Amino acid sequence: MTKNSFTILGSAAGLPRPDRINSGYVLDLGGRLIQFDCGGGVPSAFRRVGFDPLAVERIIISHGHPDHVCDLPLFVQMLYLLGREELLVIHLPAELMEPIQNLFRVMYLFPEKLDWIEFASIDEKSPIEVNGATIRPIPNSHLKNEINEKYISENGLTNRMECYSYLIETDGKKIIYSADLGSEKDLFNHLAGIDFLVVESMHIDIGSLFEAADANEVRRIVLTHFDENFDAHAVMTLAEKAGVKNLFFGSDGLRLEF
Repeated sequence: MTKNSFTILGSAAGLPRPDRINSGYVLDLGGRLIQFDCGGGVPSAFRRVGFDPLAVERIIISHGHPDHVCDLPLFVQMLYLLGREELLVIHLPAELMEPIQNLFRVMYLFPEKLDWIEFASIDEKSPIEVNGATIRPIPNSHLKNEINEKYISENGLTNRMECYSYLIETDGKKIIYSADLGSEKDLFNHLAGIDFLVVESMHIDIGSLFEAADANEVRRIVLTHFDENFDAHAVMTLAEKAGVKNLFFGSDGLRLEF
């Protein structure tokens, strides 16, 4: 029986790095694939690890920062060039629905050429049901800050500061993909019973997260989204202090089976 898996395609933070791809993750449910985020380099990384692009049934985007969405048009072009015909659903925060579709048109990815694409707005009250898995959007505070509020207000923009983490439930297992966070506290109400916590390391108090994860008996923690100043030794010290013994450091191509 083929095992399910969650694969890290790209583990870099926002600054492009020579040694890591930007954010991209693949949920593999017995060969049926769901792509989470699509930052710089993800289409190439997707093929490098051996996934079949035509097996992707959904693409789910967490938020609009470039390191999470900039290669979405290239990913779609890849599917077009490979002769895609089957339905592909692209799930986007509501604030990205119109801009992304306009971007596709600017890039000559006309809807008439891509009649196999369906865009769907993410709704925290409506879990995504696919291939026996339930994917629950968890709103977080990553984009909600005074600077963003100021620019949105001054320029009369329609931005809603939407960013989502995702709780994946399948075959009795629970996985959280944090995406980017405003604070580790964004996840505190969702940690109970988690088998894999795939969590970014850039915008949180890692020690505080470890304490909460240990208190909730999170089975495995996988850190990702690293900047160039990430100090693995210091983080291991925090893990030991919190009693966390199941910590892994993510890397491009790392496959987590469950």
